[in-house]
Amino acid sequence: MAMAVKAHRSNQRRQGKMQSHTLLLLATILLLLLSPEHVNAKLSSGKAHLSGVSTESLLVKFSVSTSSSAKIDLNLTSYGMYEDEKDLKFRIYVDDDWAEVKRMPLCTDKVKLSQRSIPIVFDFQGIKQDDRSNAVKGGMVEMYTARIKHEIANPPGRKKDRPRYFYFTIDDCSLEKSFHDNKIPDMRFDMSVMNGRPSMARIGMREYEHLPADEEGISTLLILTILSSGGLALLLFYKLARTIGGEVHVAILVVMAACLTNGISALCELLHLSAFNSNGYGVYSLDALSGHFEALSDSMVTLILLSIGGGWTLPSDVMGGGMASSSSSSSSSGHKLMNGVRNPAGSLLALGGNGDKKGGFVAIAIILVHVGLAQWGRTFDDDFDTYHALEHPPGRCLMILRFAFGLCFVTGVGMLRSGGRCPPSLMTFLTKFAVVGLSYFASLPGISMFVGSVLPYHQRHQALHWGASMVQACCLGSLTWLFVGGSDASAYHRLSRVGKHHEGDLTESIAASPGGKGTGPSLWRIGNTKVRLD
Repeated sequence: MAMAVKAHRSNQRRQGKMQSHTLLLLATILLLLLSPEHVNAKLSSGKAHLSGVSTESLLVKFSVSTSSSAKIDLNLTSYGMYEDEKDLKFRIYVDDDWAEVKRMPLCTDKVKLSQRSIPIVFDFQGIKQDDRSNAVKGGMVEMYTARIKHEIANPPGRKKDRPRYFYFTIDDCSLEKSFHDNKIPDMRFDMSVMNGRPSMARIGMREYEHLPADEEGISTLLILTILSSGGLALLLFYKLARTIGGEVHVAILVVMAACLTNGISALCELLHLSAFNSNGYGVYSLDALSGHFEALSDSMVTLILLSIGGGWTLPSDVMGGGMASSSSSSSSSGHKLMNGVRNPAGSLLALGGNGDKKGGFVAIAIILVHVGLAQWGRTFDDDFDTYHALEHPPGRCLMILRFAFGLCFVTGVGMLRSGGRCPPSLMTFLTKFAVVGLSYFASLPGISMFVGSVLPYHQRHQALHWGASMVQACCLGSLTWLFVGGSDASAYHRLSRVGKHHEGDLTESIAASPGGKGTGPSLWRIGNTKVRLD
């Protein structure tokens, strides 16, 4: 009896700790979301080194609102004396001229387009410990510092009043002539930039904040994404809960996971934005998690579309002929890929057994490529996720991948329509499904190219973010309908194994391909619930 009482008290203590930890986490999230905007700047830091080959260095790019101003506070640290600093300047450019600045080969030509040129004058701070990463342990170095505080109006001069990117650089054009690189010390910069908007409460005054103008309205989009993804996930969970103790198809779990990861991605980015409003740099881990969860959602949607396009969830006689005939033309990379993703869940489980492992490797490769591109994108912008941005190589690689996957998807649907005993009604559905799926794969590259070639530079970030989110939301909604709709919703719903719970022998070799090779198990048990993988 005493032991039972102790165990009960121990359980109560554990439950109390779990509840307190949960409440603490929720309180932290609420504080981040509801905390007031402090007057702090966007904070950036990094290294800058000039040479005869690279006479200028870009420090920060910042978007400023209409009829506003940019307030700058720059601290430069030089590890050693900058011997000839008369030509060392801090310069400010705007996006109207930046493309031409990058095209010009000579520093002396570029500086003619700058809006401001401010001399940099270092002051000796003494001999201090060298804190550079490549410094000798315990080494000492002469430290010099310079500070520049400045404010520039938007629009500058007679330019059009609109949101505008400002580019802040340092340069020394004399290096093009002298090439005394060995006398140029390493420098470190710490810079804050504030976006000064006209105050609504105090006429003639400005309210300074560090959130750049290109992030305006993104919070609303993130909240809508959380609500839509959460709603779809709840709808799928309701479908799942009705089958507990019976049968459920793994496709429902995968789509629900795609909705959840999409919602979690938006939540992480929303928390990062809120933190950015408070400290000037946000929370790097939250922004990174947002990009990776977004990549996971993209990869799961891609895998689901490719798998259904290859005949996953349909009876084996419906998809038999098309896939069987592809075995004789296995040299086609599209056919190989479609055969590899016919049963992705079963193939993943088969990685630890004796089944055909090709599909499992293909599924893992699709996920890892998306995650790798998201992480690669982190190296180009630490402030906000640039996973879909065409201006960076990761974004361009993602667009190429979408085109490739779209071609494979259309190939798989064509193979499915041309073989087996595909009913005419299913052929009509597959035609529509091919159009919808191809639209998903082609829409993001299309949106990115439209945004990059038609819209002004200052509107591209917001337009791409909204476009990518809308495409993902529409696709997740379509997939949810595909697996939640009743048997009378379409020809696919009447034939699909997703909605069938008591027909046929669940242990039949449905996972065996028409060519005779197994692609993995067709059934997985979680307690009393049977999860179909075919």
